[in-house]
Amino acid sequence: MARLVSRVVLRHGWPRTRGRLPGMPVATDVEIARDRWGIPHISAGSFPDLLCAQGFVHAQDRLWQMETLRRLCAGRLSEVAGRAALGLDWFSRAAGFAEMRRRSAAAMSDEEASLCQSYADGVNACVAGMGKRLPLEFATLHLAPEPWTVEDCAAVLPYVSFVQTFWPWAAKLLAISQAGRLTEEEWNDMFPVFPGTVLKHDPWFDRAAGLKFGSIRPEALSFHSGLSPQGTGSNNWTVAQGADGLPLLSDDPHMGASLPAVWYFCHLRVPNAVNAAGTSIPGSPGVVLGRTERAAWGVTNFMLDAADVLTYRLDPADPRRYRTPDGYRVMEERPVTIGLPGGQAATLPLFVTVKGPVVTTLEKGVTAAAVMHWYGTRPEDGLRDHTFQAVFRFMKAGCANEILDAARSWKYLSMNFVAADAAGHIGWQVSGGAPVRTGYTGRLPGDASAGDDWTGWVPPEDLPRVQDPAEGFLATANCPPQGFPGAVGLSCYWCVPYRQDRIRSALRAMDRPGVADFAALQMDVHSLQADRLLPLLARFTLRDPRAVEAARLLAEWDRELTAESAGAALFEVFLTEIRRSLLGERLGSDLHLYFNALSYPIENEIFERPRSPWWKGDPPRIIEKALVDSMMFCESRMGRNRRRWRWGRLHRHAFHHRGATSRAAAWLMDPTSLPAAGDSSTVNVSWSQPSLGSYEVTTVPSMRLIASLGNPDGLSVALPLGQSGQPGHRHYDDLLPLWWKGDLVPLPLTEEGVRAVARERLVLSPR
Repeated sequence: MARLVSRVVLRHGWPRTRGRLPGMPVATDVEIARDRWGIPHISAGSFPDLLCAQGFVHAQDRLWQMETLRRLCAGRLSEVAGRAALGLDWFSRAAGFAEMRRRSAAAMSDEEASLCQSYADGVNACVAGMGKRLPLEFATLHLAPEPWTVEDCAAVLPYVSFVQTFWPWAAKLLAISQAGRLTEEEWNDMFPVFPGTVLKHDPWFDRAAGLKFGSIRPEALSFHSGLSPQGTGSNNWTVAQGADGLPLLSDDPHMGASLPAVWYFCHLRVPNAVNAAGTSIPGSPGVVLGRTERAAWGVTNFMLDAADVLTYRLDPADPRRYRTPDGYRVMEERPVTIGLPGGQAATLPLFVTVKGPVVTTLEKGVTAAAVMHWYGTRPEDGLRDHTFQAVFRFMKAGCANEILDAARSWKYLSMNFVAADAAGHIGWQVSGGAPVRTGYTGRLPGDASAGDDWTGWVPPEDLPRVQDPAEGFLATANCPPQGFPGAVGLSCYWCVPYRQDRIRSALRAMDRPGVADFAALQMDVHSLQADRLLPLLARFTLRDPRAVEAARLLAEWDRELTAESAGAALFEVFLTEIRRSLLGERLGSDLHLYFNALSYPIENEIFERPRSPWWKGDPPRIIEKALVDSMMFCESRMGRNRRRWRWGRLHRHAFHHRGATSRAAAWLMDPTSLPAAGDSSTVNVSWSQPSLGSYEVTTVPSMRLIASLGNPDGLSVALPLGQSGQPGHRHYDDLLPLWWKGDLVPLPLTEEGVRAVARERLVLSPR
């Protein structure tokens, strides 16, 4: 009923998908054939016309999403969202998002800029054709979008770049907030690093003693509070020999549970020149992840740590004077004036040092300040991002090596690229601008007053790369690369190894897997974390009857994190409560920062460290408290009958339209929520943020993709929600049930394959 009412009430600016549209900015006719899911197959006579048509279909289906991302990058969300977005706008401007966008556009060759302009021409032609029939959000706000530009095409880069650094950023701000109150041993136990990593003494703990910082500005954490909390994991893997003897590749990037989906599927073709299909990002040209006729590629977050906190010692008599190695300087004051609806504006303070913007308050009595130091706050010093050059090369790639070579052009985005080709080759390449630091490791804040800084960049050729490994497969899941000792210096914020270990174990057991085998692995929810932790938990003697019952329920559980499992619900709540029991009293209101910094949480190592100061000398009693609190939480949410407990009752996929601020609007615009399996450690990922008081899923596989190089039409995909971002449209959430069940839809590349799936045809004509 809600779907029918939505289609009637919300229909506004829905796209035309049949017939012929004359007067388009193309040189010759361009055909857009859509399948039953709204996925466009675009065929053009030239590359510029192809990208023009891609810009056109992006604007048809995702114009509001594109507008939102553009405004976020420019620090102009508040103009339409009001005061609730002031923090995000302040952060965007302080972090230099617009400057990063400008630099990316300036680094383009004339050809790349021309291609991006063709894409922008397509966006603008679509908007012009809509006239006053703009999508619902524009109509409601009486807003007309400004013309799309080449710089707007690059708006996604600073946003995704910072999303990748959520964990290190939150952890370093926590170090500032807790300066002088935590010992090095406590910090190391609270933030364990990857097994086998040897940590040297960090000078932060010597320097922090006696420093008095102001409070963390709330705007500095606006990406955690103002957007959907996001994990930044992902899985990808490939085997050299699939069922047909040629490579098979899988990819599922993990991103925020946003509505609409992050990605947009498409197939772009110029006869004898370009034939690429896969995922694109609305607002930017090209196929970012996917395959060509002879090669395929996917990515995961490499976990490069490139967002630092540096500290300055201040003049006690004037907190705006900060000490540098060359003497005192005065902070530059740059008040940020942000537009609001109705022509109003708000002004927020911003103080800037030579190393970046200040993110702590400067009230009387503080003796130190923390500043943000990353790509967007540094001067233009030799790091040139060429993401679009790489994307255009991907779309013409004929082998895995061409993809890996092109990947080195990505600077703002640090990824594990896994590639495969129809000649049987597979490979892996790390991308990104990796800083070389002096004076500190980056794991904790550096001391800019003592000269700590970035001094250059790791050469791209020194970043990890592997081709045709002897074991016949490659898999990455946000863990440090094996066999590359130098990679330890690139980050200390890796994910726990459970997903990667599970994937590698499964691949070793597979003999020439097919698409169905990879699809099943993508949906795997067995908890290696439970396999490891529950036997350790069983070593402790418990006295409280409720804790004993909880331990028994966990011991009887099969360790599958299915949505129907009671044991899964209890285990997941226990993981939250053990963190609260261990850390809550000491961290106080900063506990939320810890939950936002979770890449490798404390519970994964603490049971094997009985002498850790976090146990306060009595591990069994802390464990008992966490188990009892877990039982009480489950009873309060699901009742006293244990047989009615289900992980999926607590843990649900719920996608929310940001404009649905009332119950009626949510009924019309939000898809039905679904019970969710898995957690952050399972191959089928579904992260939540329990510090927010809910186990609602906040991070999901943002798409799933499997490419079979032995089949020219061998590309299968899945997307949460649908291709359209327009509420009520039939493609708004029609892919959600398939994605939830683990089903895939075909995305063919051949003319025959396209004819078989095409349901609607639209021609863009110059005449």
